[in-house]
Amino acid sequence: MIANLTADFDAPDLRAQAHDITRRQMQQWFDWMDRVLDIHRSNFVFREPTENQLREHELGLKLAIRTCNSIYSLIADPDFADTDSLARIRIRMRQLEDAYFTLHDSELSPGKANQILQQIFPDEQGA
Repeated sequence: MIANLTADFDAPDLRAQAHDITRRQMQQWFDWMDRVLDIHRSNFVFREPTENQLREHELGLKLAIRTCNSIYSLIADPDFADTDSLARIRIRMRQLEDAYFTLHDSELSPGKANQILQQIFPDEQGA
């Protein structure tokens, strides 16, 4: 009797569903990061932001980095097995950290900040 119940039971593929949800969340996160980094480049790299804008920028980047760490821990799980996404997240985390430390590292001199900016955005030197 028990064998018949198990044979007739059509269980959903929870693993596939979890991966699908995680991939969709990850894509939403990448879309958000594109906007965050676009805002960073257009409003903070070659302009003089106000104190309030800097404070908001710092809080936003901290949240983005924390979210990146959270998503990374989800897909770094051996059962997830998505090495391409891991590589993309590592790159994005580095971009976020660079953006953060460029403006919010108290030990970073203006000269060093300019040097980093020229390395990241070599085509923008004359802008």
